[in-house]
Amino acid sequence: MNMCRRNAGVCAVNNLLYVIGGDDGSCNLASVEFYNPNTDKWTLLPTCMSTGRSYHLYS
Repeated sequence: MNMCRRNAGVCAVNNLLYVIGGDDGSCNLASVEFYNPNTDKWTLLPTCMSTGRSYHLYS
C-alpha cells in the first residue's frame, strides 16, 4: 500500500482489492487505494471522501 493504515474498509470489485479510509494512528484517512493482483501494484485514487473514516464500508 502507498499509505500505512489500520481499521480500513476493504472490498473486492472486478478482481481489484479496494482499501477505503482507516486511520494512521493519529487521524482518520479520507484516501482510497486499490491493489491489482495482475500487475502487483497499488494505486492511490484522487481523494473522494471529504471526511476521513474508519470502520466504514459501503457497496
